Amino acid sequence: MNKKLAAQIGLLFVTIIWGFTFVLVKGALNDALPFSFATLRFGVATFLTLLIINKKINTLNKMELIGGIVCGAFLFLGYAFQNFGLMITTATKSAFITSISVLLVPILLVSLNLQKVQMRIWIAVLMATAGLYLLILPGGGLNIGDIITFGCSISFAIHIITQDYYIKKEVRLLPFINVQLAFVTIISLISAFFYEPDPIIWSERLMGAIIITGVLATFTAFLIMIWAQKILNPSETAIIFSLEPLAASLFAMVFAGELLGLWGWIGGSLICIAVAYGETGQIKN
Repeated sequence: MNKKLAAQIGLLFVTIIWGFTFVLVKGALNDALPFSFATLRFGVATFLTLLIINKKINTLNKMELIGGIVCGAFLFLGYAFQNFGLMITTATKSAFITSISVLLVPILLVSLNLQKVQMRIWIAVLMATAGLYLLILPGGGLNIGDIITFGCSISFAIHIITQDYYIKKEVRLLPFINVQLAFVTIISLISAFFYEPDPIIWSERLMGAIIITGVLATFTAFLIMIWAQKILNPSETAIIFSLEPLAASLFAMVFAGELLGLWGWIGGSLICIAVAYGETGQIKN
């Protein structure tokens, strides 16, 4: 097997795992509230990443520390919005709304006068907007969970931009990521202490969710992404990642009985096409 095919299979694995986490986390949130679950998920990923870094963590420079904290703050907000939204909306709708974050990136860059964007990005945004309408409104309207999940999309979009800024400063990737994961763990733990008095129910469902999200969807996924993105170009990566919400909707249908309906599937497909189309375009500096 050549490296390119292995990288494509690796990213496809990551996409499938991420798709599965939506229905998995939605179930686990019955046993651990959002901040508590985030503490457990990111705590596992932080520990495993620290094992790889080992003594390198003692050589953190100022840029890696500050950048990790800043990016970690937006990562924390993204998962907080996503988890709270998942308690109210469906796993399927959460996945599709979350995927919009990649299209929000160029919009934010234009708003901040950082980059100019090709016309295809705006076409993709219009397609995604139409897709969102078909996904959300005909199927019962916009609920508070959908609105909260939009906060997740915005937070993840800002995280992408911020992380790109610090990576270009030539930070060491694993220590930089470890600071982010540790920050999310610590802030989630503090938030859980103050805002979540309900005890954690240590069920098999919760333990399975912690293992899959912490070990596979966070720790392993980051390592595969770092390796694969050195081999594949951004267009190839974007097309594979655009399949994530479709994977999420299939898992939600099989394991949670969530049914989209015809217009929902059309809307969801439009969003996936928009994400793939927009991301394969070249952003001009």
